[in-house]
Amino acid sequence: MRNTRVWIPHHSTKTKGPRPRSRTLTAVHDAILDDLVYPTEIVGKRTRCKTDGTKELKVLLEWKEKVNVDTKLETFSDVYKRLTNKEVVFEFPVDEPN
Repeated sequence: MRNTRVWIPHHSTKTKGPRPRSRTLTAVHDAILDDLVYPTEIVGKRTRCKTDGTKELKVLLEWKEKVNVDTKLETFSDVYKRLTNKEVVFEFPVDEPN
């Protein structure tokens, strides 16, 4: 995993000009997520807002990689939580492709 993700705060005094989209917090977290599950493609993302105010990110992974990645889903979730302090659940689409 590459460690080249740089986040520039919204009100930074050192930068001149607008902040690039690749340096926003959301873009950095998405790039970390893509790097984390690299051999597999992300098919979809859903943000679930619970009644207690917490947010949970559901990530749908490609179905044909289920055999290779199924045992690593909990590890992916723990690593992403450590890096970004966000809850994430990795799943596969419900309908199986023909």
